[in-house]
Amino acid sequence: MRGDGCSAESGEGTPEPLNKNRVAHCFRQAIGTYDRQARVQRQIGSWLLDLAGQHPAIGHGRVLEIGCCTGILTEMLCRHHRIGTLFVNDLVDEFAEVVEARLPADRTPKICPLFGDIEALPLPPDLDLIISSSTFQWLSDLPALLPRLAMALADSGFLVFSIFGPGTLAEFTELTGVGLHYRTPEQIAGLLADHFILEHQVTRQDQLFLPSPRAVLHHLRDTGVGGVRTHRWTSSSLRHFEQQYQSRFGTAAGVPVSYTSTCFIARKK
Repeated sequence: MRGDGCSAESGEGTPEPLNKNRVAHCFRQAIGTYDRQARVQRQIGSWLLDLAGQHPAIGHGRVLEIGCCTGILTEMLCRHHRIGTLFVNDLVDEFAEVVEARLPADRTPKICPLFGDIEALPLPPDLDLIISSSTFQWLSDLPALLPRLAMALADSGFLVFSIFGPGTLAEFTELTGVGLHYRTPEQIAGLLADHFILEHQVTRQDQLFLPSPRAVLHHLRDTGVGGVRTHRWTSSSLRHFEQQYQSRFGTAAGVPVSYTSTCFIARKK
């Protein structure tokens, strides 16, 4: 197993502050594997667009996508809607070519790359829609970003996003003590209340079943989510992890990887 911090591998210990350079490195390492492994993220992106489609007031003239990654949501968004200008953001600028290559030629909007840390970048004004799927859990300061997003929206513009929450990767975290700090849906709704009217909120749970605990580690590495903190496994700690994961969580279908995600559809006040 790799010990470069990009396999979501760790041992017991106290949480470290989120290091965005490490996060970017791990997602960069996963460029070639992300689409194959990110089955849950793909399902959540489709679900997010379906829910947004129930709100006909959402406009698509000027759109900002935060955390485009390899462009799974970007492609679906362009196939579902005629978009005028699409600002595409991700922490990893190497995703730019990957995203552009997968967009449908007959429905490609004007693309404006906006790569880098969204928490530090100037935001384009007069947006009709800001959309993000499975990304906001990586933000350092969501409470500080939300009012900036509201300011970037046009009057009655919409913020549509899904975010992983408590229960995500619960099996891994229970055994290692390592994981992101996830806000509850109620906490996020409270943060939105100052600048947005919450139109829709719904939570879903997903589980993948993989053949072995070692496959779980490969899955986490190949989806880039190992940037929580660095760690090098020893042979004994890896063996113990595998034994415990199998004995505590194993089923006839395999070993589970759990995800909990909440979708928020919010209109600017």
